[in-house]
Amino acid sequence: MDPELRSFFDFNSMHMEPWDGPAGIVMSDGRYAACNLDRNGLRPARYVITKDKLITCASEVGIWDYQPDEVVEKGRVGPGELMVIDTRAGRILHSAETDDDLKSRHPYKEWMEKNVRRLVPFEDLPDEEVGSRQLDDDTLASYQKQFNYSAEELDSVLRVLGENGQEAVGSMGDDTPFAVLSSQPRIIYDYFRQQFAQVTNPPIDPLREAHVMSLATSIGREMNVFCEAEGQAHRLSFKSPILLYSDFKQLTTMEEEHYRADVLDITFNPAEASLSETVKALCDKAEQMVRDGTVLLVLSDRNIAKDRLPVPAPMAVGAIQTRLVDKSLRCDANIIVETASARDPHHFAVLLGFGATAIYPYLAYETLAKLVDSKAIDKPYRAVMLNYRNGINKGLYKIMSKMGISTIASYRCSKLFEAVGLHRDVSDLCFQGVVSRIGGASFDDFQQDLLNLSKRAWLARKPLAQGGLLKYVHGGEYHAYNPDVVRTLQQAVQSGEYSDYQQYAKLVNERPAATLRDLLALNPGEDAISIDEVEPAKELFKRFDTAAMSIGALSPEAHESLAEADEQHRRLLQLR
Repeated sequence: MDPELRSFFDFNSMHMEPWDGPAGIVMSDGRYAACNLDRNGLRPARYVITKDKLITCASEVGIWDYQPDEVVEKGRVGPGELMVIDTRAGRILHSAETDDDLKSRHPYKEWMEKNVRRLVPFEDLPDEEVGSRQLDDDTLASYQKQFNYSAEELDSVLRVLGENGQEAVGSMGDDTPFAVLSSQPRIIYDYFRQQFAQVTNPPIDPLREAHVMSLATSIGREMNVFCEAEGQAHRLSFKSPILLYSDFKQLTTMEEEHYRADVLDITFNPAEASLSETVKALCDKAEQMVRDGTVLLVLSDRNIAKDRLPVPAPMAVGAIQTRLVDKSLRCDANIIVETASARDPHHFAVLLGFGATAIYPYLAYETLAKLVDSKAIDKPYRAVMLNYRNGINKGLYKIMSKMGISTIASYRCSKLFEAVGLHRDVSDLCFQGVVSRIGGASFDDFQQDLLNLSKRAWLARKPLAQGGLLKYVHGGEYHAYNPDVVRTLQQAVQSGEYSDYQQYAKLVNERPAATLRDLLALNPGEDAISIDEVEPAKELFKRFDTAAMSIGALSPEAHESLAEADEQHRRLLQLR
Protein backbone atom coordinates (compact mmCIF):
# COMPACT_ATOMS: atom_id res chain seq x y z
CA MET A 1 0.00 0.00 0.00
CA ASP A 2 1.12 3.54 -0.74
CA PRO A 3 2.75 4.98 2.44
CA GLU A 4 0.73 8.20 2.17
CA LEU A 5 -2.52 6.26 1.90
CA ARG A 6 -1.53 4.00 4.80
CA SER A 7 -0.86 7.07 6.94
CA PHE A 8 -4.29 8.47 6.02
CA PHE A 9 -5.97 5.24 7.14
CA ASP A 10 -3.81 4.95 10.29
CA PHE A 11 -4.63 8.54 11.25
CA ASN A 12 -8.37 7.97 10.99
CA SER A 13 -8.32 4.50 12.56
CA MET A 14 -7.05 6.08 15.79
CA HIS A 15 -10.24 8.12 16.13
CA MET A 16 -12.99 5.82 14.94
CA GLU A 17 -13.63 2.10 15.04
CA PRO A 18 -13.95 0.20 11.74
CA TRP A 19 -17.37 -0.59 10.40
CA ASP A 20 -17.90 -4.34 10.55
CA GLY A 21 -21.41 -4.30 9.12
CA PRO A 22 -22.80 -6.39 7.59
CA ALA A 23 -24.47 -3.71 5.50
CA GLY A 24 -24.16 -1.55 2.45
CA ILE A 25 -25.14 2.11 2.64
CA VAL A 26 -26.42 4.17 -0.28
CA MET A 27 -26.53 7.94 0.33
CA SER A 28 -26.91 11.25 -1.50
CA ASP A 29 -26.68 14.97 -0.75
CA GLY A 30 -28.36 16.06 -3.98
CA ARG A 31 -25.20 16.29 -6.06
CA TYR A 32 -23.20 13.26 -5.03
CA ALA A 33 -24.62 9.76 -4.73
CA ALA A 34 -22.47 7.13 -3.04
CA CYS A 35 -22.44 3.47 -2.08
CA ASN A 36 -20.21 2.21 0.72
CA LEU A 37 -19.72 -1.42 1.76
CA ASP A 38 -18.66 -2.79 5.15
CA ARG A 39 -14.99 -3.68 5.61
CA ASN A 40 -15.57 -7.44 5.33
CA GLY A 41 -17.87 -7.29 2.29
CA LEU A 42 -20.57 -9.29 4.04
CA ARG A 43 -23.31 -7.75 1.89
CA PRO A 44 -23.01 -7.66 -1.94
CA ALA A 45 -23.25 -4.40 -3.89
CA ARG A 46 -23.25 -4.74 -7.68
CA TYR A 47 -23.69 -2.00 -10.25
CA VAL A 48 -24.59 -1.78 -13.92
CA ILE A 49 -24.04 1.26 -16.21
CA THR A 50 -26.01 1.49 -19.45
CA LYS A 51 -25.45 3.53 -22.62
CA ASP A 52 -28.08 6.11 -21.62
CA LYS A 53 -25.94 6.93 -18.55
CA LEU A 54 -28.25 5.21 -16.10
CA ILE A 55 -26.46 3.50 -13.21
CA THR A 56 -28.09 0.91 -10.97
CA CYS A 57 -26.54 -0.34 -7.73
CA ALA A 58 -28.18 -3.11 -5.71
CA SER A 59 -27.42 -6.36 -3.93
CA GLU A 60 -28.16 -8.31 -7.15
CA VAL A 61 -27.78 -7.73 -10.86
CA GLY A 62 -30.95 -7.57 -12.97
CA ILE A 63 -33.39 -5.74 -10.70
CA TRP A 64 -34.70 -3.84 -13.73
CA ASP A 65 -35.14 -4.78 -17.36
CA TYR A 66 -32.36 -3.83 -19.74
CA GLN A 67 -30.86 -5.40 -22.84
CA PRO A 68 -27.36 -6.90 -22.69
CA ASP A 69 -26.19 -4.73 -25.60
CA GLU A 70 -27.12 -1.61 -23.61
CA VAL A 71 -24.61 -2.37 -20.85
CA VAL A 72 -21.45 -0.28 -20.85
CA GLU A 73 -19.94 -1.51 -17.59
CA LYS A 74 -20.66 -4.02 -14.83
CA GLY A 75 -18.88 -4.34 -11.53
CA ARG A 76 -19.13 -4.55 -7.79
CA VAL A 77 -18.23 -2.41 -4.79
CA GLY A 78 -15.56 -4.37 -2.92
CA PRO A 79 -15.15 -4.82 0.85
CA GLY A 80 -14.66 -1.43 2.50
CA GLU A 81 -14.80 0.36 -0.84
CA LEU A 82 -16.70 3.51 -1.77
CA MET A 83 -18.22 4.37 -5.15
CA VAL A 84 -19.23 7.99 -5.72
CA ILE A 85 -21.27 9.46 -8.60
CA ASP A 86 -20.93 13.17 -9.27
CA THR A 87 -24.28 13.89 -10.96
CA ARG A 88 -23.28 17.44 -11.87
CA ALA A 89 -20.03 16.55 -13.61
CA GLY A 90 -21.26 13.17 -14.83
CA ARG A 91 -18.30 11.32 -13.27
CA ILE A 92 -17.98 8.04 -11.41
CA LEU A 93 -15.28 7.95 -8.73
CA HIS A 94 -14.12 4.54 -7.59
CA SER A 95 -12.29 3.88 -4.31
CA ALA A 96 -8.80 4.40 -5.75
CA GLU A 97 -9.67 7.87 -7.06
CA THR A 98 -11.42 8.84 -3.83
CA ASP A 99 -8.46 7.60 -1.78
CA ASP A 100 -6.02 9.60 -3.89
CA ASP A 101 -8.04 12.73 -3.24
CA LEU A 102 -8.41 12.16 0.50
CA LYS A 103 -4.77 11.24 1.22
CA SER A 104 -3.52 14.44 -0.41
CA ARG A 105 -5.62 16.84 1.68
CA HIS A 106 -3.26 16.86 4.67
CA PRO A 107 0.32 15.72 5.40
CA TYR A 108 -0.87 12.64 7.32
CA LYS A 109 2.45 10.82 7.09
CA GLU A 110 4.32 13.77 8.58
CA TRP A 111 1.73 14.18 11.35
CA MET A 112 1.94 10.49 12.27
CA GLU A 113 5.74 10.33 12.33
CA LYS A 114 5.97 13.47 14.45
CA ASN A 115 3.22 12.90 17.01
CA VAL A 116 2.24 9.23 17.40
CA ARG A 117 3.91 7.46 20.32
CA ARG A 118 4.27 3.69 20.60
CA LEU A 119 5.04 1.59 23.67
CA VAL A 120 8.35 -0.24 23.70
CA PRO A 121 7.45 -3.94 23.37
CA PHE A 122 7.96 -6.21 26.39
CA GLU A 123 10.26 -8.41 24.28
CA ASP A 124 12.70 -5.54 23.61
CA LEU A 125 13.20 -4.50 27.25
CA PRO A 126 15.99 -5.69 29.59
CA ASP A 127 15.11 -7.97 32.51
CA GLU A 128 15.21 -5.17 35.10
CA GLU A 129 12.39 -3.32 33.30
CA VAL A 130 9.91 -6.16 32.77
CA GLY A 131 8.81 -6.34 36.42
CA SER A 132 9.03 -8.87 39.21
CA ARG A 133 7.08 -10.02 42.25
CA GLN A 134 6.05 -7.25 44.65
CA LEU A 135 3.82 -9.19 47.07
CA ASP A 136 5.20 -11.64 49.61
CA ASP A 137 3.53 -15.04 49.99
CA ASP A 138 1.25 -14.03 52.88
CA THR A 139 0.07 -10.82 51.23
CA LEU A 140 -0.43 -12.63 47.93
CA ALA A 141 -2.60 -15.24 49.65
CA SER A 142 -4.70 -12.48 51.29
CA TYR A 143 -5.24 -10.75 47.95
CA GLN A 144 -6.18 -14.04 46.29
CA LYS A 145 -8.74 -14.82 48.98
CA GLN A 146 -10.22 -11.30 48.90
CA PHE A 147 -10.71 -11.51 45.14
CA ASN A 148 -12.15 -15.04 45.36
CA TYR A 149 -9.35 -16.95 43.66
CA SER A 150 -9.39 -20.72 44.14
CA ALA A 151 -6.83 -23.49 43.96
CA GLU A 152 -8.79 -24.87 41.02
CA GLU A 153 -8.36 -21.60 39.10
CA LEU A 154 -4.65 -21.47 39.83
CA ASP A 155 -4.13 -24.95 38.41
CA SER A 156 -6.74 -25.19 35.63
CA VAL A 157 -6.87 -21.60 34.37
CA LEU A 158 -3.81 -19.50 35.24
CA ARG A 159 -1.19 -22.26 35.10
CA VAL A 160 -2.48 -23.51 31.74
CA LEU A 161 -2.51 -19.99 30.27
CA GLY A 162 1.01 -19.35 31.54
CA GLU A 163 2.38 -22.65 30.26
CA ASN A 164 0.62 -23.01 26.92
CA GLY A 165 -0.47 -19.54 25.89
CA GLN A 166 -4.08 -20.64 25.40
CA GLU A 167 -7.08 -21.67 27.45
CA ALA A 168 -7.48 -25.23 28.65
CA VAL A 169 -9.84 -27.43 26.64
CA GLY A 170 -12.97 -28.37 28.56
CA SER A 171 -16.30 -30.01 27.85
CA MET A 172 -19.29 -27.88 26.95
CA GLY A 173 -22.09 -27.23 29.41
CA ASP A 174 -22.31 -25.67 32.85
CA ASP A 175 -24.24 -27.59 35.48
CA THR A 176 -23.50 -25.16 38.34
CA PRO A 177 -26.18 -22.74 39.61
CA PHE A 178 -26.55 -19.23 38.24
CA ALA A 179 -24.42 -16.89 40.32
CA VAL A 180 -27.50 -15.29 41.85
CA LEU A 181 -28.74 -18.72 43.03
CA SER A 182 -25.40 -19.98 44.30
CA SER A 183 -24.80 -20.59 47.99
CA GLN A 184 -21.10 -19.80 47.44
CA PRO A 185 -19.66 -16.27 47.03
CA ARG A 186 -19.40 -15.53 43.32
CA ILE A 187 -17.64 -12.65 41.56
CA ILE A 188 -19.69 -10.16 39.57
CA TYR A 189 -18.29 -11.36 36.23
CA ASP A 190 -20.31 -14.57 36.70
CA TYR A 191 -23.55 -12.58 36.48
CA PHE A 192 -22.98 -11.83 32.78
CA ARG A 193 -23.52 -14.07 29.77
CA GLN A 194 -21.82 -13.28 26.47
CA GLN A 195 -24.08 -12.60 23.52
CA PHE A 196 -23.38 -14.12 20.11
CA ALA A 197 -24.40 -13.43 16.53
CA GLN A 198 -27.72 -15.09 15.80
CA VAL A 199 -29.16 -14.38 12.34
CA THR A 200 -28.03 -10.71 12.53
CA ASN A 201 -24.54 -11.22 11.13
CA PRO A 202 -22.15 -14.11 10.57
CA PRO A 203 -19.53 -14.99 13.15
CA ILE A 204 -15.86 -14.79 12.21
CA ASP A 205 -13.35 -17.61 12.42
CA PRO A 206 -10.65 -16.16 14.72
CA LEU A 207 -8.08 -18.67 13.42
CA ARG A 208 -8.61 -18.71 9.65
CA GLU A 209 -9.67 -15.07 9.42
CA ALA A 210 -7.15 -13.67 11.90
CA HIS A 211 -5.85 -11.24 9.26
CA VAL A 212 -9.02 -9.11 9.58
CA MET A 213 -8.94 -9.10 13.40
CA SER A 214 -7.00 -6.77 15.67
CA LEU A 215 -6.59 -5.89 19.34
CA ALA A 216 -4.61 -2.72 18.54
CA THR A 217 -5.47 0.05 21.01
CA SER A 218 -4.94 3.81 20.84
CA ILE A 219 -5.25 6.21 23.75
CA GLY A 220 -5.27 9.96 24.12
CA ARG A 221 -7.90 12.65 23.71
CA GLU A 222 -10.33 12.04 20.87
CA MET A 223 -11.23 15.07 18.78
CA ASN A 224 -13.73 16.03 16.09
CA VAL A 225 -13.12 13.70 13.13
CA PHE A 226 -14.60 16.29 10.74
CA CYS A 227 -11.99 18.92 11.64
CA GLU A 228 -8.69 17.22 10.85
CA ALA A 229 -5.62 18.86 12.33
CA GLU A 230 -2.14 17.90 13.47
CA GLY A 231 -3.21 17.86 17.12
CA GLN A 232 -5.40 14.84 16.44
CA ALA A 233 -2.29 12.76 15.78
CA HIS A 234 -1.25 12.94 19.45
CA ARG A 235 -2.11 9.30 20.15
CA LEU A 236 -0.36 6.48 21.98
CA SER A 237 -0.60 3.11 20.25
CA PHE A 238 0.00 -0.46 21.43
CA LYS A 239 -0.89 -3.95 20.23
CA SER A 240 -3.18 -5.27 22.97
CA PRO A 241 -5.44 -3.82 25.69
CA ILE A 242 -3.97 -6.38 28.12
CA LEU A 243 -1.05 -4.56 29.72
CA LEU A 244 2.09 -6.13 31.09
CA TYR A 245 4.01 -4.42 33.89
CA SER A 246 6.31 -2.61 31.47
CA ASP A 247 3.34 -1.39 29.40
CA PHE A 248 1.55 -0.07 32.47
CA LYS A 249 4.71 1.64 33.71
CA GLN A 250 5.25 3.37 30.37
CA LEU A 251 1.62 4.48 30.17
CA THR A 252 1.58 6.06 33.59
CA THR A 253 4.87 7.92 33.12
CA MET A 254 4.17 9.62 29.78
CA GLU A 255 4.46 13.41 29.43
CA GLU A 256 1.56 15.17 31.14
CA GLU A 257 0.76 17.57 28.31
CA HIS A 258 -1.01 14.90 26.24
CA TYR A 259 -1.13 11.81 28.49
CA ARG A 260 -1.63 12.97 32.06
CA ALA A 261 -2.31 9.94 34.27
CA ASP A 262 -4.05 10.05 37.66
CA VAL A 263 -5.08 7.20 39.94
CA LEU A 264 -8.60 6.83 41.33
CA ASP A 265 -8.69 4.45 44.29
CA ILE A 266 -11.69 2.09 44.00
CA THR A 267 -11.51 0.64 47.49
CA PHE A 268 -13.75 1.75 50.36
CA ASN A 269 -14.27 1.45 54.10
CA PRO A 270 -17.70 -0.13 54.69
CA ALA A 271 -17.88 1.57 58.10
CA GLU A 272 -17.85 4.97 56.39
CA ALA A 273 -19.87 4.41 53.20
CA SER A 274 -21.89 1.67 51.55
CA LEU A 275 -20.99 0.12 48.22
CA SER A 276 -23.67 2.06 46.31
CA GLU A 277 -22.62 5.35 47.93
CA THR A 278 -19.00 4.63 47.05
CA VAL A 279 -19.82 3.97 43.38
CA LYS A 280 -21.69 7.28 43.14
CA ALA A 281 -18.79 9.09 44.83
CA LEU A 282 -16.34 7.49 42.38
CA CYS A 283 -18.40 8.84 39.48
CA ASP A 284 -18.25 12.34 40.98
CA LYS A 285 -14.48 12.11 41.50
CA ALA A 286 -13.88 10.72 38.00
CA GLU A 287 -15.92 13.50 36.41
CA GLN A 288 -13.98 16.16 38.29
CA MET A 289 -10.61 14.58 37.46
CA VAL A 290 -11.40 14.55 33.74
CA ARG A 291 -12.58 18.17 33.89
CA ASP A 292 -9.26 19.02 35.57
CA GLY A 293 -7.28 17.53 32.68
CA THR A 294 -6.79 13.82 33.44
CA VAL A 295 -6.38 11.86 30.19
CA LEU A 296 -5.49 8.42 31.60
CA LEU A 297 -7.91 7.69 34.42
CA VAL A 298 -6.42 4.74 36.30
CA LEU A 299 -8.94 2.82 38.43
CA SER A 300 -6.96 0.84 41.00
CA ASP A 301 -8.03 -1.68 43.66
CA ARG A 302 -4.49 -2.22 45.00
CA ASN A 303 -5.15 -0.53 48.35
CA ILE A 304 -7.29 -3.20 49.96
CA ALA A 305 -6.78 -3.85 53.66
CA LYS A 306 -8.60 -5.43 56.58
CA ASP A 307 -10.88 -2.40 56.75
CA ARG A 308 -10.95 -1.59 53.04
CA LEU A 309 -12.93 -3.57 50.47
CA PRO A 310 -12.54 -3.41 46.69
CA VAL A 311 -15.38 -2.06 44.56
CA PRO A 312 -15.98 -4.74 41.88
CA ALA A 313 -14.09 -3.41 38.85
CA PRO A 314 -16.97 -3.88 36.35
CA MET A 315 -19.21 -1.81 38.62
CA ALA A 316 -16.72 1.05 38.76
CA VAL A 317 -15.97 0.92 35.03
CA GLY A 318 -19.62 0.74 33.97
CA ALA A 319 -20.77 3.54 36.28
CA ILE A 320 -17.89 5.89 35.40
CA GLN A 321 -18.26 5.17 31.67
CA THR A 322 -21.96 6.10 31.86
CA ARG A 323 -21.27 9.29 33.84
CA LEU A 324 -18.55 10.48 31.44
CA VAL A 325 -20.76 9.82 28.42
CA ASP A 326 -23.70 11.65 30.02
CA LYS A 327 -21.47 14.66 30.70
CA SER A 328 -19.89 14.56 27.20
CA LEU A 329 -16.45 13.88 28.72
CA ARG A 330 -15.73 10.32 27.59
CA CYS A 331 -13.70 11.40 24.53
CA ASP A 332 -11.42 13.45 26.80
CA ALA A 333 -10.22 10.49 28.86
CA ASN A 334 -9.30 6.82 28.75
CA ILE A 335 -10.23 4.32 31.47
CA ILE A 336 -7.25 2.17 32.50
CA VAL A 337 -8.12 -0.56 35.03
CA GLU A 338 -5.48 -1.82 37.46
CA THR A 339 -7.34 -4.71 39.01
CA ALA A 340 -6.79 -7.99 40.80
CA SER A 341 -10.21 -9.36 39.87
CA ALA A 342 -9.63 -10.12 36.17
CA ARG A 343 -7.85 -13.35 35.32
CA ASP A 344 -9.61 -15.19 32.46
CA PRO A 345 -10.75 -13.96 29.01
CA HIS A 346 -14.40 -13.52 30.05
CA HIS A 347 -13.39 -11.13 32.82
CA PHE A 348 -11.41 -8.96 30.41
CA ALA A 349 -14.25 -9.02 27.88
CA VAL A 350 -16.67 -7.75 30.54
CA LEU A 351 -14.38 -4.85 31.49
CA LEU A 352 -13.75 -3.90 27.87
CA GLY A 353 -17.41 -4.27 26.95
CA PHE A 354 -18.40 -1.82 29.68
CA GLY A 355 -15.86 0.82 28.73
CA ALA A 356 -12.31 -0.01 29.83
CA THR A 357 -9.63 1.13 27.38
CA ALA A 358 -6.90 -1.14 28.77
CA ILE A 359 -6.44 -3.48 31.74
CA TYR A 360 -3.48 -4.30 33.96
CA PRO A 361 -4.26 -7.57 35.85
CA TYR A 362 -1.53 -7.24 38.46
CA LEU A 363 -2.65 -10.10 40.72
CA ALA A 364 -2.73 -12.56 37.81
CA TYR A 365 0.92 -11.68 37.10
CA GLU A 366 1.85 -11.94 40.78
CA THR A 367 0.20 -15.36 40.94
CA LEU A 368 1.99 -16.57 37.83
CA ALA A 369 5.32 -15.34 39.22
CA LYS A 370 4.67 -17.37 42.38
CA LEU A 371 3.93 -20.45 40.25
CA VAL A 372 7.25 -19.91 38.43
CA ASP A 373 9.14 -19.51 41.72
CA SER A 374 7.58 -22.68 43.14
CA LYS A 375 8.40 -24.64 39.95
CA ALA A 376 4.71 -25.33 39.30
CA ILE A 377 5.46 -23.81 35.89
CA ASP A 378 8.79 -24.89 34.47
CA LYS A 379 9.36 -21.90 32.19
CA PRO A 380 11.16 -18.55 32.46
CA TYR A 381 9.25 -15.63 33.96
CA ARG A 382 9.28 -13.59 30.73
CA ALA A 383 7.93 -16.48 28.65
CA VAL A 384 5.13 -17.12 31.15
CA MET A 385 4.00 -13.48 31.14
CA LEU A 386 3.92 -13.42 27.33
CA ASN A 387 2.11 -16.77 27.19
CA TYR A 388 -0.53 -15.50 29.59
CA ARG A 389 -1.20 -12.38 27.57
CA ASN A 390 -1.26 -14.35 24.33
CA GLY A 391 -3.78 -16.73 25.86
CA ILE A 392 -6.02 -13.86 26.96
CA ASN A 393 -5.68 -12.28 23.50
CA LYS A 394 -6.81 -15.53 21.86
CA GLY A 395 -9.76 -15.68 24.23
CA LEU A 396 -10.77 -12.12 23.33
CA TYR A 397 -10.55 -12.94 19.63
CA LYS A 398 -12.87 -15.89 20.19
CA ILE A 399 -15.39 -13.83 22.17
CA MET A 400 -15.42 -11.01 19.60
CA SER A 401 -15.69 -13.42 16.68
CA LYS A 402 -18.91 -14.91 18.07
CA MET A 403 -20.53 -11.52 17.51
CA GLY A 404 -18.94 -11.03 14.08
CA ILE A 405 -16.76 -8.22 15.48
CA SER A 406 -13.20 -8.10 14.19
CA THR A 407 -11.49 -5.33 16.19
CA ILE A 408 -11.32 -4.50 19.87
CA ALA A 409 -12.20 -0.88 19.07
CA SER A 410 -15.61 -2.05 17.85
CA TYR A 411 -16.13 -4.31 20.88
CA ARG A 412 -15.18 -1.69 23.48
CA CYS A 413 -18.24 -0.12 25.19
CA SER A 414 -20.53 -2.47 23.23
CA LYS A 415 -22.21 -3.95 26.35
CA LEU A 416 -22.75 -7.22 24.48
CA PHE A 417 -23.86 -9.16 27.54
CA GLU A 418 -27.01 -10.29 29.22
CA ALA A 419 -27.16 -9.88 32.99
CA VAL A 420 -28.74 -12.73 34.93
CA GLY A 421 -29.77 -11.94 38.48
CA LEU A 422 -28.82 -8.29 39.02
CA HIS A 423 -31.07 -5.94 40.98
CA ARG A 424 -32.43 -3.03 38.96
CA ASP A 425 -30.58 -0.53 41.18
CA VAL A 426 -27.27 -2.16 40.19
CA SER A 427 -28.18 -2.29 36.49
CA ASP A 428 -29.39 1.31 36.38
CA LEU A 429 -26.29 2.76 38.04
CA CYS A 430 -23.53 0.55 36.68
CA PHE A 431 -24.76 -1.35 33.61
CA GLN A 432 -27.20 0.84 31.73
CA GLY A 433 -28.46 -0.63 28.48
CA VAL A 434 -27.67 -4.24 29.38
CA VAL A 435 -30.49 -6.74 28.96
CA SER A 436 -31.57 -7.93 32.41
CA ARG A 437 -34.81 -9.90 32.40
CA ILE A 438 -34.83 -10.85 36.07
CA GLY A 439 -33.78 -9.05 39.24
CA GLY A 440 -31.59 -10.43 41.94
CA ALA A 441 -28.42 -9.42 43.79
CA SER A 442 -28.40 -5.88 45.14
CA PHE A 443 -25.56 -3.62 46.27
CA ASP A 444 -26.08 -4.90 49.81
CA ASP A 445 -25.68 -8.51 48.63
CA PHE A 446 -22.42 -7.76 46.86
CA GLN A 447 -21.14 -5.82 49.86
CA GLN A 448 -21.94 -8.74 52.15
CA ASP A 449 -20.03 -11.11 49.86
CA LEU A 450 -17.05 -8.75 49.98
CA LEU A 451 -17.22 -8.64 53.78
CA ASN A 452 -17.37 -12.44 53.99
CA LEU A 453 -14.35 -12.77 51.70
CA SER A 454 -12.46 -10.14 53.71
CA LYS A 455 -13.01 -11.99 56.99
CA ARG A 456 -11.35 -15.06 55.50
CA ALA A 457 -8.72 -13.19 53.47
CA TRP A 458 -6.73 -11.78 56.38
CA LEU A 459 -6.66 -14.98 58.44
CA ALA A 460 -3.37 -16.69 57.62
CA ARG A 461 -4.63 -20.05 58.90
CA LYS A 462 -7.47 -20.08 56.36
CA PRO A 463 -6.21 -21.71 53.15
CA LEU A 464 -7.21 -20.72 49.65
CA ALA A 465 -10.59 -22.24 48.76
CA GLN A 466 -10.39 -25.40 46.68
CA GLY A 467 -12.99 -24.18 44.20
CA GLY A 468 -15.46 -26.48 42.49
CA LEU A 469 -16.82 -24.42 39.59
CA LEU A 470 -15.01 -26.40 36.90
CA LYS A 471 -15.07 -29.81 38.60
CA TYR A 472 -17.20 -31.22 41.40
CA VAL A 473 -15.62 -30.79 44.82
CA HIS A 474 -17.27 -32.10 47.96
CA GLY A 475 -18.47 -29.14 50.01
CA GLY A 476 -17.92 -26.75 47.09
CA GLU A 477 -20.27 -25.42 44.41
CA TYR A 478 -23.32 -27.57 43.67
CA HIS A 479 -23.29 -29.51 40.38
CA ALA A 480 -26.51 -30.81 38.83
CA TYR A 481 -24.61 -33.87 37.57
CA ASN A 482 -22.78 -34.63 40.78
CA PRO A 483 -21.56 -38.18 41.54
CA ASP A 484 -24.68 -39.10 43.55
CA VAL A 485 -27.02 -38.10 40.72
CA VAL A 486 -24.94 -39.93 38.10
CA ARG A 487 -24.66 -43.07 40.24
CA THR A 488 -28.39 -43.32 41.04
CA LEU A 489 -29.32 -42.66 37.39
CA GLN A 490 -27.02 -45.41 36.17
CA GLN A 491 -28.34 -47.77 38.84
CA ALA A 492 -31.95 -47.06 37.86
CA VAL A 493 -31.23 -47.62 34.16
CA GLN A 494 -29.34 -50.85 34.78
CA SER A 495 -31.78 -52.38 37.30
CA GLY A 496 -35.05 -51.12 35.83
CA GLU A 497 -36.48 -50.98 39.37
CA TYR A 498 -38.95 -48.20 40.11
CA SER A 499 -37.53 -47.81 43.63
CA ASP A 500 -34.10 -47.03 42.14
CA TYR A 501 -35.69 -44.46 39.87
CA GLN A 502 -37.40 -42.87 42.87
CA GLN A 503 -34.03 -42.41 44.56
CA TYR A 504 -32.72 -40.66 41.46
CA ALA A 505 -35.87 -38.53 41.14
CA LYS A 506 -35.65 -37.51 44.79
CA LEU A 507 -32.10 -36.20 44.35
CA VAL A 508 -33.17 -34.15 41.32
CA ASN A 509 -36.47 -32.87 42.69
CA GLU A 510 -35.08 -31.89 46.08
CA ARG A 511 -31.83 -30.36 44.87
CA PRO A 512 -30.90 -26.74 45.72
CA ALA A 513 -32.19 -24.15 43.27
CA ALA A 514 -29.69 -24.22 40.41
CA THR A 515 -31.73 -22.91 37.48
CA LEU A 516 -34.71 -20.59 37.14
CA ARG A 517 -37.08 -23.53 36.58
CA ASP A 518 -36.16 -24.84 40.02
CA LEU A 519 -38.01 -21.83 41.44
CA LEU A 520 -41.23 -22.85 39.72
CA ALA A 521 -43.78 -25.42 40.85
CA LEU A 522 -47.04 -26.75 39.49
CA ASN A 523 -50.10 -25.23 41.10
CA PRO A 524 -52.78 -27.95 40.88
CA GLY A 525 -56.42 -26.94 40.77
CA GLU A 526 -58.67 -27.65 43.71
CA ASP A 527 -61.14 -29.79 41.75
CA ALA A 528 -60.11 -32.32 39.13
CA ILE A 529 -61.91 -32.11 35.81
CA SER A 530 -63.60 -35.06 34.18
CA ILE A 531 -61.46 -37.16 31.85
CA ASP A 532 -64.20 -36.72 29.27
CA GLU A 533 -63.23 -33.06 28.97
CA VAL A 534 -59.66 -33.99 28.02
CA GLU A 535 -58.77 -34.48 24.36
CA PRO A 536 -58.39 -38.18 23.51
CA ALA A 537 -54.89 -39.62 23.47
CA LYS A 538 -55.29 -40.48 19.80
CA GLU A 539 -55.62 -36.79 18.96
CA LEU A 540 -52.82 -35.73 21.32
CA PHE A 541 -50.34 -38.14 19.75
CA LYS A 542 -50.82 -36.48 16.36
CA ARG A 543 -49.07 -33.40 17.74
CA PHE A 544 -45.93 -35.30 18.76
CA ASP A 545 -43.09 -34.61 16.33
CA THR A 546 -39.36 -35.34 16.44
CA ALA A 547 -38.42 -34.14 12.94
CA ALA A 548 -37.04 -30.83 14.20
CA MET A 549 -34.38 -32.57 16.31
CA SER A 550 -31.53 -33.24 13.90
CA ILE A 551 -28.89 -35.90 14.35
CA GLY A 552 -26.38 -33.08 14.63
CA ALA A 553 -28.01 -31.97 17.88
CA LEU A 554 -28.33 -35.44 19.41
CA SER A 555 -26.26 -38.55 19.77
CA PRO A 556 -27.09 -41.40 17.34
CA GLU A 557 -28.49 -43.43 20.26
CA ALA A 558 -30.84 -40.65 21.33
CA HIS A 559 -31.90 -40.02 17.73
CA GLU A 560 -32.71 -43.70 17.21
CA SER A 561 -34.64 -43.87 20.49
CA LEU A 562 -36.79 -40.91 19.47
CA ALA A 563 -37.43 -42.43 16.05
CA GLU A 564 -38.45 -45.73 17.67
CA ALA A 565 -40.79 -43.97 20.12
CA ASP A 566 -42.35 -41.99 17.27
CA GLU A 567 -42.96 -45.18 15.31
CA GLN A 568 -44.62 -46.80 18.35
CA HIS A 569 -46.95 -43.80 18.62
CA ARG A 570 -47.91 -44.23 14.98
CA ARG A 571 -48.71 -47.90 15.52
CA LEU A 572 -50.77 -47.02 18.58
CA LEU A 573 -52.77 -44.54 16.53
CA GLN A 574 -53.42 -47.16 13.86
CA LEU A 575 -54.61 -49.69 16.45
CA ARG A 576 -57.06 -47.20 17.89
